[in-house]
Amino acid sequence: MLDLGKIQSIATSYSPQELFAALVWQRRFNEFDGEEVITDLSNHRNLWASFLFTKPIFAPDENGLSFGGMVDTLLAMANYRPMPETSIIHFIAYPADTLYILTENQDTKVSELLDLGKKWRADSVEVSDGTNEDYGLRLQRRLRTRLEGALLGEDVHQDCDAVVVCYWWD
Repeated sequence: MLDLGKIQSIATSYSPQELFAALVWQRRFNEFDGEEVITDLSNHRNLWASFLFTKPIFAPDENGLSFGGMVDTLLAMANYRPMPETSIIHFIAYPADTLYILTENQDTKVSELLDLGKKWRADSVEVSDGTNEDYGLRLQRRLRTRLEGALLGEDVHQDCDAVVVCYWWD
């Protein structure tokens, strides 16, 4: 059941980025420590424009892995029940394992984000500007166009190119 009063309060008090930060903060599995990731992102606010924590997104998705990850997330959210710490049953609140960070296409920023991936013990760290060989040429052009001049610089009239840094934990 949804508590509309609580939802309204949360919606007017927090940005979408803060809501995703809370989801990351909650997660701890294998080498992933959500609290450490959010603390570092907060301390390095100049490195990123936004981030999204989810299941991996594959393109092309011939085996339905992206759809399967989305279904896993929906099932976990549908079946989640808060349990006391003493309970032997624990539900995964948000089963994400992949962090996507949107950042300016600047070598120094990307390099620092890659270093954070090592610190966070990510199993895989990749940088994408939309020119992934797995994507068809049409999709590559579309993604590249979306990332070129996508971020507003300090001066609203100065656009910046963007890249996505992807971190995955097994």
